[in-house]
Amino acid sequence: QQMDVRIEQLAILLRQMAALRLRKGGGRVEIYSKEYTSFFNTVWLILNDITIGYAVGKFLCENHEVLATMLEEFVEDILIFWPQRALCWLDSWPAGLKLNTELSSFYSGTFVDLVNVWGGQCQMAKFFPDLLGGMGGMTMSIALFYDMFVFFTLHIYVCYVIAVVAFEKALWGLGSLWRLFRGKRFNVLRNRTDSWEYDIDQLLFGTILFTLLAFLFPTVLAYYALFALLRLAMILTQASLEIQLAFMNHFPLFTLVLRLKDPWRIPGGTYFDFVENQPVTFNRIFFQYTRLWSQLASHYHPFRLLKSLLLGRLLVPIPGSEIRYDKIGNHSKES
Repeated sequence: QQMDVRIEQLAILLRQMAALRLRKGGGRVEIYSKEYTSFFNTVWLILNDITIGYAVGKFLCENHEVLATMLEEFVEDILIFWPQRALCWLDSWPAGLKLNTELSSFYSGTFVDLVNVWGGQCQMAKFFPDLLGGMGGMTMSIALFYDMFVFFTLHIYVCYVIAVVAFEKALWGLGSLWRLFRGKRFNVLRNRTDSWEYDIDQLLFGTILFTLLAFLFPTVLAYYALFALLRLAMILTQASLEIQLAFMNHFPLFTLVLRLKDPWRIPGGTYFDFVENQPVTFNRIFFQYTRLWSQLASHYHPFRLLKSLLLGRLLVPIPGSEIRYDKIGNHSKES
């Protein structure tokens, strides 16, 4: 994704260079001023990104042995051993919560085996500090670390998907049987709940199924809650990395320096009381951050995440298309 952003930045630079050449042929001053500021802002972002990435890469290369050991211990302890201990704890009737023995043993055994299978792949963690060498800039290192985090937590995501499917089906089954007891059924064609008369055999069979689901549901809920919390922690970690990438790709460095050093070079409007040019405001300088923050805040809103957890919906990170560099650039042109 970050390579795609870098390519978009280079494409924007080429487009802005063509716009700047039009000034020599008598182009409009306001267009030239906007393209000039945007062009050098992108250049400064890329150069500073590469400089910071080189410094961080130098640090990683000089301490790669210590960092590799720390990363390997962290992955084994937090991503492998801790989920296994949590699963064994749930299988031993924790805090007096008596789960269904057979179903709990099936859940625990299946998830522990999945974690063990992926645990052998996590031994490659010691090689990743060498890969995060700062090549391509600091943003590229953060993007590589993001991909590394997704790779090492893949087993947790697989367990989470299995737990979500079971929890969602259990909720759906309980909801359907609850409508049966109330003499209701869901009309698929009209997308509503209608009244319906059930036979004695249907009610008896529904009672048996409802009893089974009611007794099995606490076990399903317990294992779902475990992996839902782990997935929530993963989503928050990915969100923090995405915020860092988005802000580093859109920071108005050159515009901010001009605003502080020579504010009259970035006009923001004219006041007719004195008929003089006024510098652009800080709100307009950081308008990209406002758009990015609104998109990130709407996707990672606590109430939205809580609703998804309660309804058994998959928690997914924000799509890359929502925070693309060129998309934000197009918004800036429209504003």
